[in-house]
Amino acid sequence: MANYKGHLVGGAVLTGIYTVGISNAPVERFAEYARVLQDWQALTAVFVIGMLFSLFPDVDTNSKGQDLFYWILFPIAVLLIYSGQFQAAAYLGVIGMLPVLSHHRGWTHKKWAMIVIPLPIVIVPYLYSDKVLAFSLVLYGAAVVGYFSHLLLDGLIWRKFRVKN
Repeated sequence: MANYKGHLVGGAVLTGIYTVGISNAPVERFAEYARVLQDWQALTAVFVIGMLFSLFPDVDTNSKGQDLFYWILFPIAVLLIYSGQFQAAAYLGVIGMLPVLSHHRGWTHKKWAMIVIPLPIVIVPYLYSDKVLAFSLVLYGAAVVGYFSHLLLDGLIWRKFRVKN
């Protein structure tokens, strides 16, 4: 299984492929999603989400990956609080605490978790406004891709593809 550096590299590579793919998708339906990714702040958010979720399954252990995850998460939460987005900060905090509710390689390393855990990225904003749906779906995709990269590098998607330290 990969260490935190391997998971970050894997997350960066797959998130980059995802971003380029969705930005250049010829399907008209993706036009709104591609427009979202023309803003540097949106691209930064996509990469941060991809990186966070590439580390997320290992946050349940005391490790450098856990330290890095929370050092990234903390300033985002502070920024959300500073900008008055208290509900978003609360949701972020709850999602950030989820992995420590179980033992390592428990539910955080299940394939279903890759789809279910990032769902609040789409559901919560949609409850307040359907105008953010396109951006929420792009962020959700980045989260799933980051999570997928982690499971892939741990050999949980394809057993023959397992990166060792």
